[in-house]
Amino acid sequence: MERRPVRPARFLKPQYIVAVLIAALIVVVCVTGFVWAQKGVIVVVDGESRPMKTQSDTVSMVLAEAGIPVCEGDVVTPGPETLVTDGMVIVVLHATHVSLDLQGGAVDVAVVGDTVADALIAAGIDPSCGVATEPSLDAPIADGMSIKVDDVFVRVVEETVEIPFETVAEDDAAKSRGSRTIVTEGVAGKMMRVYRVLVTNGVEGPRALIAEKIVSEPVDEIVAVGTKRSTGYTVASRGGTSTSASTAKAPTSGTAMRVTTTAYAPGVAGVGTRTATGAKAGFGIAAVDPSVIRLGTRIYVPGYGYAIAADTGGAIKGSRVDLCFNTAAEAFAWGRRTVSITIVD
Repeated sequence: MERRPVRPARFLKPQYIVAVLIAALIVVVCVTGFVWAQKGVIVVVDGESRPMKTQSDTVSMVLAEAGIPVCEGDVVTPGPETLVTDGMVIVVLHATHVSLDLQGGAVDVAVVGDTVADALIAAGIDPSCGVATEPSLDAPIADGMSIKVDDVFVRVVEETVEIPFETVAEDDAAKSRGSRTIVTEGVAGKMMRVYRVLVTNGVEGPRALIAEKIVSEPVDEIVAVGTKRSTGYTVASRGGTSTSASTAKAPTSGTAMRVTTTAYAPGVAGVGTRTATGAKAGFGIAAVDPSVIRLGTRIYVPGYGYAIAADTGGAIKGSRVDLCFNTAAEAFAWGRRTVSITIVD
């Protein structure tokens, strides 16, 4: 008797099919991505080649992954921090640590080489200069080996060197601008350096620094640099004498006027040496707007002193006064100032 299914067969709904396909695609991408990210490198350790696949980023990470130790004195090419690329060849040469028994002491040497002669070269000794060794120059070396070297002795040399002092500049508002005064004399320091020198058949080889110590610290030189703007200029009076601006007394009478003052010097930036009135330009001459201050008027300017309004200028309009100085440096030092002047007469 034929049996029929209890319930009709069911098919996966479309959304389930899509979910399964997406999950499968993710797995494929992850697996292939892992494979694509791997790089093929060849690591050559002391002449022995080791091909390997890696996802490491740098040479040092590849060596750590491969369990290849690297110690001081070993040679790694390319450098440990070099980025790994597909097909790269990494070479590692492990150093052999030996001791040279010399007259006057022993010297430990890390040797990237195979023979006693290589050990001498690593220590800075020329093996062709006739030295005698035990074992012989062509004998192979091994870690911990002691090599006796005749006709070579160790000389310790001490040397005192000077440590230069620094110069420190400090602003001093009480001193004239640009002046320099040494407040504290600089003193150079001293350092003791100890070198090891290998002497072969009476000839010194290269020096190796083995210790250094500061005997005395340097003392900085302190220099005070003036920042004060000078105002002690000489002002010509109407009578032909001159008076220091810093000591010129303000007039007891006259008309006060608030003005903006600027400065100029004759023969600088196209400025002539004669004024609009024909007088020679120089300290004690002021350029004014004749409609505001009459030419020939004597004025007093705080910080400058007395001046004669004997010049004009295209840019001198209204309550502006342009003060003449003998040099460009003095004019620059004055700058631009708003002051209350006194019109004396």
